[in-house]
Amino acid sequence: MSKRMSDGHERLSERVSRAQICNLPCELRDTVIDLLHTDHGSLKACSLTCRAWLPRARYHLFRTISIDRGRTGDAFAHLLRSSPTISTHIQDVEINGSQSQSNWWTTDHRKGMFPWPTLGPPTRGHTETDLTEADTWLRRILPEDTHLLAKVKSLRISALPLGGTLTVALQPHFENVKVLSVDGCKALAFGDFITFLRAFPHLESLHLLAIQWLPGRSHQSEECAKSLPRMRSLELSHKVDAAPFVSWLIDEEAHSEVTSLNCSVSGQKCASAISQLLKALGPTLRRFVVGFRETGDGADVLRKSALELTHSTGLRSLRIQCSTASSTLLQSSYRPSLSWIVILLATANSSLLKELTISISASDLCALNMEGLDVVLSHVRYGGLERVIFEIDFQKQPMDRSQISRVSTRMVAVWRRGLLRFVVVGTDANGF
Repeated sequence: MSKRMSDGHERLSERVSRAQICNLPCELRDTVIDLLHTDHGSLKACSLTCRAWLPRARYHLFRTISIDRGRTGDAFAHLLRSSPTISTHIQDVEINGSQSQSNWWTTDHRKGMFPWPTLGPPTRGHTETDLTEADTWLRRILPEDTHLLAKVKSLRISALPLGGTLTVALQPHFENVKVLSVDGCKALAFGDFITFLRAFPHLESLHLLAIQWLPGRSHQSEECAKSLPRMRSLELSHKVDAAPFVSWLIDEEAHSEVTSLNCSVSGQKCASAISQLLKALGPTLRRFVVGFRETGDGADVLRKSALELTHSTGLRSLRIQCSTASSTLLQSSYRPSLSWIVILLATANSSLLKELTISISASDLCALNMEGLDVVLSHVRYGGLERVIFEIDFQKQPMDRSQISRVSTRMVAVWRRGLLRFVVVGTDANGF
């Protein structure tokens, strides 16, 4: 009898505890769940706690969806078929078209494949059937009801062939996308890529991380009648041939509303394109991020390309990525000159500039002309500057505070104005 009463008491206590948890104020409940946004295991437990907790848990569980040609693609298709209401929570989608047994870029002209120009050993060619395969796969995993993904605001595509069939497959589902990232994609012609961009008329932010197209090939897709997206933010990686894209951007006046530009310069041709874009943007540009990758002398590239900040009179924030670390230099005491930073900053012409960030590895600090930097930043053109931030990456090395102190010692004028700030990056830099 006593055991039966004890079991009943435990069940009653459990029901009372569950009721107390479920009756928490909604603001407190949502805060608790929000704090678990990166812990999928805990979010799943929250979704099973009670019906009131389910929507907020689902919001975090299904906010970001990643799809590939393996099991995740099929699981996504099954999920939307069985529970279509979940689609209301999906805001960020990543589609990765890579597959282990892909026949991309094989070289066989008898099968209508196209050679891909590159250095090194012969690469594989691209076939028209790859476009069809990607199109077939996407049509299979994307829902028949195109309205289910209407709330998606961010789309990232990787390792996909950009052609007319893929554009037709994606457009009905993602035409409301505002943020688009393209990584590791290839097109048969530059025009195919432009047709793809036109499929996103509401696009505000474009991140071109890695994309290639065959040079000299004619545009095989029909010109789309839809209006061009009016982008406000643009990122161009060093893995993108910026010249044709920038020329198209300016010719079509698709740059007129860009206020944020992030670019990684890969050589003089790229630098000339960025120079052309900076002139076209003029006072519209508010935020600029620039760095050099895989180049020789950055100062020489700047001079020959006329890349300067003279026309950016509306600039408010400037970030310079100046790390020169590479596998060939890790064991060497030699560091390439970073004089291009002083040269570029000497061309600034914005009285609105408030923040300058210099991102640099600790091993490259010795290559930075801090005295020259101090002189340039003391000029009247930097009179409105409020912060000079050194973001120093110690790359898992023990943090050396003397290196940080040395910056203040060598940049006396900036230090006296109280502008210097330091952000230390690295696992061993905690507590600075």
